Amino acid sequence: MGDVSVTADPHGAAGVGRGLPGVRVFSSPRSAARYRRATDVFLLAVALLGLAFLVVAYPPGRFERVLVTLVASVPGVLRPVWSAFRLLLGLWAIVLVASAVVSRRWSVVVQALASLALAVVACAVAARLAIGTWPHLGGALWNGSGVPRFPGVRVAETAAVSLTIGPHLVRPLQSAGRWVLALGFLGALLAGEAAPGGVAAGFLIATVAAAGVRLAFGTSAGRPRLPEVVEALAALGVVLERPEVEDWPVSGVFAVRAEDDRGNPVLVKVHGRDAYDNQLLEKVWRTLWYQDTGPGVRLGRNQVAEHEALLTLLARGGGTATHEVVRVATTPRNDALLVLRGETRPIAELSADELGDEDVRAFWDALDALHRVGVVHRRIGTQTVAFVGGEPGLVDFGGGSTVFTPDRQGTDRAQLLVATAVRIGAERALAGARAALGDAGVGSLLPYLQPAALSGTLRQASRDAGLDLDELRKAAATAVGVEEPGLVRLRRVTWWTFAQTALLILAALAVLTFATNIDYDQLGAALEHASWGWIALGLVIAQAPRLTQALSTLGSLTADLRFGPVYVMQLATNYMNLALPSSAARLAINIRFFQRQGIAPAAAVTAGAIDSFAGTAIQGILLAVLLLLTESTLNLDLSAPSGGLLVVLGILAALLVLAIVGVLLIGRVRREIHSRFRTWWPQVRASLGALRASSKLALLVGGNLATEVLFAVTLGLFALGLGAHISLWDLLVINISISLLGAFIPIPGNIGVAELGLTVGLTAAGMTEEAALAVAILYRVATFYLPPTWGFFALRWLERNRYL
Repeated sequence: MGDVSVTADPHGAAGVGRGLPGVRVFSSPRSAARYRRATDVFLLAVALLGLAFLVVAYPPGRFERVLVTLVASVPGVLRPVWSAFRLLLGLWAIVLVASAVVSRRWSVVVQALASLALAVVACAVAARLAIGTWPHLGGALWNGSGVPRFPGVRVAETAAVSLTIGPHLVRPLQSAGRWVLALGFLGALLAGEAAPGGVAAGFLIATVAAAGVRLAFGTSAGRPRLPEVVEALAALGVVLERPEVEDWPVSGVFAVRAEDDRGNPVLVKVHGRDAYDNQLLEKVWRTLWYQDTGPGVRLGRNQVAEHEALLTLLARGGGTATHEVVRVATTPRNDALLVLRGETRPIAELSADELGDEDVRAFWDALDALHRVGVVHRRIGTQTVAFVGGEPGLVDFGGGSTVFTPDRQGTDRAQLLVATAVRIGAERALAGARAALGDAGVGSLLPYLQPAALSGTLRQASRDAGLDLDELRKAAATAVGVEEPGLVRLRRVTWWTFAQTALLILAALAVLTFATNIDYDQLGAALEHASWGWIALGLVIAQAPRLTQALSTLGSLTADLRFGPVYVMQLATNYMNLALPSSAARLAINIRFFQRQGIAPAAAVTAGAIDSFAGTAIQGILLAVLLLLTESTLNLDLSAPSGGLLVVLGILAALLVLAIVGVLLIGRVRREIHSRFRTWWPQVRASLGALRASSKLALLVGGNLATEVLFAVTLGLFALGLGAHISLWDLLVINISISLLGAFIPIPGNIGVAELGLTVGLTAAGMTEEAALAVAILYRVATFYLPPTWGFFALRWLERNRYL
């Protein structure tokens, strides 16, 4: 049953993965079910984006030319070694295909051939887009001459076969395959068969081909089968009676319900190979999309099971009724097992009459006991609030954490209040919360009583039950005698509707002003011979910066927010940008959105300011670095509007001076500012402190850098569509310069200024004036005038879901 070593196969008669007599090569029998893995979707998307970047960046820039020089300086005596590494990758691919043929794994053979064919086609397309001519791939297939230096065709072919067959292998062979791939990449790079960018492109093409084929055909399931789980537990001394597979709500967990030899209910959670891959990907996804991100990323599946076991032991030791941990172990397949004992009955299976007021109070006591030992649950719902052995308690601590903070405590409490309200009604649930926490405790959880604080399953349960969180929050505030917190106050429909109408009129006027100033004859002439494939790709890539802007926004916050609503907020900002200066629109939307997420007003203002300031600061630093370290220059002659600009800057400076004088002379205003400062400074300091966390800082900086690169790539794609190749560095300088200029000019959306600046910058980079104008218009349409179309609907979605 084991796949931890290549040994004699005890299941040879069953046909489990034999490539050679008595030796196990494949991890699952030929008849095993096949699944499409979420990991392959992720790999395919990332590889496609990376390949598109390399194609756009071709020919090699200064960095790659330096790298080529460095590779060329490696002593020639080592060249046979690099060639051997490169050939090893091809030999490995041949051995894998031969093993599949010997073991009659015809579906694996077909997948390998399909990935090889797909890699060849992808190499041809990539070479055509980058170089401009179709390559001679026959030489690559038969080791002849005429192989293009971009992409690395031979590398792509052999790596595609290896990556396609790899997931079907036993674990030791998978590890060996990864080493072979690494050595093959090093050998191809140092042997000089292709340019460094071409070698990287070859591996990305191999990843695209392999992931695409695996998604089309599926791979053998990496999760264990029920007989294997029962056998593994028996070897560990845990005997299961009447085992049954259970659908588990947490992705990636293989769950088994059974009884032990004494008739006690047992729950077995198994974290298999593919299960852990899915969990790791889910962790990344949940970190972006959900507030409830689950446990941190760990080095292996064993740590996932150990983490849940530890939290369960802490909870049980602290007085919370929960499962008893029986065993944490690793099977011969290297799957992680967690065995829990205890009879549970979640409140989702109970009616309101079966839950007494004493029971509700006891659930609150169980949560309080959990918090006293420094554990937060983070996934409280109607399935995790349960009677354990007849006592009210909590189960399923897989998403819990020992990082105890007031925000997480408030989230747990809000989740428990909603979970009980779903089952017994808002009035009884609120009465139970007041009995346990007191009026002050209930008042402190009100900012968290909103959709953003709930898990996905609990939000769905509340919708199914018809529970209105705004009404529940309002009723709770009334019951405990406090005003409903301003940060979650119900929107004033009349005034906001009026503001929306005004914004819509301003947006329409802005678009009309731009449209009436275009020389359409000149534009049509420039676009007559355009390459519409590049332009279509540019339109698609132009929408990606909103994803990275959402990441930078998450990095400016101390609290955990869901990625989805933050991304929708970025789309809504596009609509607001038509009527307000870009930085002002983003700051205004961010602050209001953060307040509705339960973030204190001062922290909301600080977070919005951090996000806006960081974007501008990174633009300035990046522009300075590019001007100093690259051949790019800043040659934007915008003298025409300079007089108006000086007038605007003078007016702004005068207003700033008047504001400072007013604060100094008016005592009441000065005292009010001082009072607000003393109240808000702790919240501001906490927000600034969040930047010390490496993950937050990485999101803030990385998100802003990725945004600038994506905008520059979009501009470059449109330039390619009109026959001009401009280096990435020049594109960054042009785009960042115009963006920084617009940040200091209070013109809605920089209309007119951006088009003029882009045209001048592209002309200075070598384009004709007509082509530069066409590129500027295409770029502005894709990044500014078109996104508000769905930005309007995004704004409406935020309103309907009470995020604004």
